[in-house]
Amino acid sequence: MGIDTYTVNHWNEATHVHQPSILTIEQDFTFDALGFVVLPQLLSQAELSACRDSGDGLGDLCSEAGAIGRYVRELCGDGFRQDGPARHVSAAAGGYDEASLRLEGGVHTLDRAYINLAGWNGRNADGTQLQRAGGAWEEVRIRQCQGLVVAIALADSAEGKCPLVVVPSSHKSGLPAPPLPSSSRFAERPALAAGDVLLCAASTLHGVCPQGDGGELLVVNFISRTARPQGPPDQPDKQPLPAWAEGLGEAEQTVLAGGDSRRLLLSDGTTTWLTSAADADAAQRASSALKFERRDDHAERWAFDTQGFLLVEGVMDDDWVNAAVAGIDANLNHLVYRGVGDKLDGDVTLADIPGAPTISGTGRPDLKDLFQLPAPHNAPFLKMLAHPAVIQRLNWMIGPGYRVTQNTALCHVKGSSGQMLHSGNANPTGIGKHYEMVNGRVHTRSGINVAWQLNDVGPDDGGFVVVPGSHKSCYPLPHSVRVCNERTPIRHIPMRRGSVLFFLGGTVCHGAYRWEAESPRRTALFTYGHDGRHPFAWPSSKL
Repeated sequence: MGIDTYTVNHWNEATHVHQPSILTIEQDFTFDALGFVVLPQLLSQAELSACRDSGDGLGDLCSEAGAIGRYVRELCGDGFRQDGPARHVSAAAGGYDEASLRLEGGVHTLDRAYINLAGWNGRNADGTQLQRAGGAWEEVRIRQCQGLVVAIALADSAEGKCPLVVVPSSHKSGLPAPPLPSSSRFAERPALAAGDVLLCAASTLHGVCPQGDGGELLVVNFISRTARPQGPPDQPDKQPLPAWAEGLGEAEQTVLAGGDSRRLLLSDGTTTWLTSAADADAAQRASSALKFERRDDHAERWAFDTQGFLLVEGVMDDDWVNAAVAGIDANLNHLVYRGVGDKLDGDVTLADIPGAPTISGTGRPDLKDLFQLPAPHNAPFLKMLAHPAVIQRLNWMIGPGYRVTQNTALCHVKGSSGQMLHSGNANPTGIGKHYEMVNGRVHTRSGINVAWQLNDVGPDDGGFVVVPGSHKSCYPLPHSVRVCNERTPIRHIPMRRGSVLFFLGGTVCHGAYRWEAESPRRTALFTYGHDGRHPFAWPSSKL
C-alpha cells in the first residue's frame, strides 16, 4: 500500500509566507469533508481545570499561540476574535424533548461560510508585494472559516449522548435544510472524552441540545476579522449630522446617518418610507415578476448577479439633468486635478502611463462634495441621495442600513486620463469583499457605486469600462488587461443622459478609457456602503 507523503501548506497573510498545517493530513481531510473534526486529548488536566473555573483560563488557551487559539488562527485567519460569551453546558442540563433539533448554520449563515479553494496569493513568488508590471503569481491552497465553533469536553460524553449535535457535510450545502427530528439519521452526537476539543465550521448545521445523561462542554464561537458579529456591536455615541444636512428630509438624513440611524429606508421604486432597523429582512424581499425592458426587480437581479453591474435608463428628466450640469459648471473653479505630475494615485494609474496608450492622459479633473455646493447648485444632487429608484435597488444589492461615503462629479475633458482596471474578485483571500448570491439575496461587503450620467456617452467617447462577471473570477488580473492593452474581456458601456449605473465598486473589475469626446464628461458618482452596525438580513421563509 502507498504511504501519504504530501503536506498541506496555507498562506499566512500576516507573515506573507506559506506555513505547514498544524492539522494532520487526516484531520485536514476530515474537516474539509465533514465540516468538523475532533482533536483528541488536546488539553491537559490543568488546562481543563482552568476552563472549569468560570472559564478563567480560556483567554490564554484561545490566544493566537494558545493550545486552542493556534487552530482557530489556522482556520479563521489572522486577527480572529471571540464572538459572544462562552457557553457552559452542564451535564445536569436536562433532557431535550422537542420534536425537532434546534440547529444553527447552513445556507442562512453565509457570513460564517467555509471556504476551501485553489486561489492566488496576490504576491510575487518571493512573497514581496506584486508589482503592477506583473509578477510570478503563485497558486496556493486557501482555506478559511469565517466562523468556527469550538466545543471543549470538560467531561466524557458517550456516542449519541453529547450535548452538541452536528450534521456532517452540511457546511457545503447550497439548499436550506428541512426541520430535522431529534432521531434524524443525518445528525450525530459525537463521542468526546474529557480534554478533547471539537472544531466545527459555523456554517455546518449544529446545535447545543443537551441530554440528561450527556457530558459537560464549554462552547465558544470565533469569527474571522472580516465577519460580522452575531449581534450588533456596542453602539458608539451617535454622531450628529453636519450642519448643511439639518434641513434635509428624513429619507436623506437616514442615508447620511447609516448605522447611527435606528431606522431603515425602504422603497418600491416610486416612493420611499421608513421602517424600524429590526425590519431589515423585509428590505431584500423580491417583489415582482421576471420580465425584461421594464423596471423589474427579478430581471434586474439576474442581470446584476450575472454581470456585476446594472444600467437603468430614464431615471432623470431633462430639467433635472440640465440643473445638475449647471450646478457643476458653476463650480468648475473648485476642480481637483488628480494625476497631474504623478504616476499613481492609490491603486489606480492616472497620467503618463508607459505602455498604456488608451488610458494615459492629462490627469482627471473631479469636483468633490456635491452635497455641499452652495444652493441652489447642490439641489439636483441632494435629490439623487435617497431617490426611490436608487434605494429600491441598493436594498437588494447590499441590504439596508448603508450610508453614502462619496459624492463626486467626474468632469473630464478631451484627453483626460482614464483609470487602470482595478478591484475584481481575483484574490480569494480578500474575503472582505467576497460576492455571493444565496437564495435570491446578494451577500457582499463591496460598496455599490452609483453613477448618474449627465451627458450621452457614445462607443468611441471613452469613460467607464468593466469586465463583466469579474466579481466571481478566481484568477488574477493580467497586467495587459489592467492597463487596457488587451481589450478582449473589457466592455465599454455607452450610456444615455439621465441613466443611472450601479456597479460593485470593490468586487467587479472596472476602470476607464481616456476621455476622447469633444464635449466634457459629466457624471455624478456616489458610493454607498455598510459601516458594520446593521447585521445583514439573510434568506428566510418570508421570501
